[in-house]
Amino acid sequence: MTQELIDQVVKAASQEASTQGVLVTITIVDTGGHIRAVLRQKDCSYFALESSRQKAVTSSQLRLPSHVIGEIAQKFPLLQASFTTNPVISGLPGGFPIVCGNEVVGGLGIAGGNFEQDQSIGSKALANLQAN
Repeated sequence: MTQELIDQVVKAASQEASTQGVLVTITIVDTGGHIRAVLRQKDCSYFALESSRQKAVTSSQLRLPSHVIGEIAQKFPLLQASFTTNPVISGLPGGFPIVCGNEVVGGLGIAGGNFEQDQSIGSKALANLQAN
């Protein structure tokens, strides 16, 4: 994942959050789950920092949006119970794999709004990025 791509994702997510009037923290991780970028908008909740990281890591490692992981976990109680042994996994909406071509190159996590806002900001940011 290039720095240019990281910058584009952060910019797209930040612009979408501003458009929606939501204060968020944006975290981008690589395929190893290592943080590559964090942007915490002024006055965004303290708790959003860790939540955005967990969503980004979950999506990069499991190669699915975090809300899909949450939906799967609800169907399989043993899987959901296993998440308690790994607190980095998040089934909350707002995490997305970053895909170039057919390859997952990292993860994006958005936190700070309600679940629908986090989900919307992340999905629209990545859609806008792919459209350009």
